[in-house]
Amino acid sequence: MKLNVSLPPWLQAKPEPAISGLVEPAELIKPGLLLFCLVVALVVSALLVIWSAHQYRILFNQQQELVQQWDELQVEWGQLLLEQGTLAANNRVESVAIKRLGMRIPEQVEVIRDER
Repeated sequence: MKLNVSLPPWLQAKPEPAISGLVEPAELIKPGLLLFCLVVALVVSALLVIWSAHQYRILFNQQQELVQQWDELQVEWGQLLLEQGTLAANNRVESVAIKRLGMRIPEQVEVIRDER
């Protein structure tokens, strides 16, 4: 059993117009090549971003190691300055001169003046 109901004109399918000009395959080469080049450029750009981020991390790690090494050297330099100050103290120099070199304080001091 079929119902023959007619649809209102605004709901009826309109016939498609005939395709007058088909696109030739040769016309698709230029846009296809352009699309391919853009995709390749996008992939290369993404890879270069990844590579530069990796290089940045490597250089940042090296810089942090150098900063740590610089801090350690600064601490060692401070310790060496303290040691030098201790070893060069006047009372220590005098005691070493007396004990090791057998030097003694002079009993008599003469001052000689240049009389020109």
